[in-house]
Amino acid sequence: MDKQTARGRGLEARRRIPDDVRDEKNRIITDILVHKIEGAHCVGCYVTLNDEADTEPLIRYCFAHQIRVAVPKVTGSTLTFYEIRSFADLKEGSFHVREPVTDIIVPPEETDVMIVPLSSFDEKNHRTGYGRGYYDSILKRCRYKIGIAFAEQKVEGIETDPWDVDLDEVVCA
Repeated sequence: MDKQTARGRGLEARRRIPDDVRDEKNRIITDILVHKIEGAHCVGCYVTLNDEADTEPLIRYCFAHQIRVAVPKVTGSTLTFYEIRSFADLKEGSFHVREPVTDIIVPPEETDVMIVPLSSFDEKNHRTGYGRGYYDSILKRCRYKIGIAFAEQKVEGIETDPWDVDLDEVVCA
């Protein structure tokens, strides 16, 4: 399936999830992720926008367990990750995404796990994002990449390009 079709199907499926079902799925995803990051010293993680799988409970878990958290900020055609120590370290930025206002840069290589947003995924851990390539620009540099999504966002085989980087796994509910 071409990326544009996959992206559209995944986003539409995600939009249709009722709030109560979404809340339960988010709890399940967080529970799974907490176990996946055991022993991590630094987690790279997106900050939830709109109806994405919710990362705030995971970020709060990291704060409570002294795990460094690095979140992205768009810089040119790529992402730069900055350490945050609380949600007060975020302000609304590009595309209405809450971005870090701190100055502690964390290179993707320093994260033990990178939590990646996606619009759709397939059985081979191929993903589509939102079509701007920001995550593609940094994923090769990450040790371990976990996409998180709702099961409804899974599609049949996504066509890939040479620059696409597969995820190590997708956690979904």
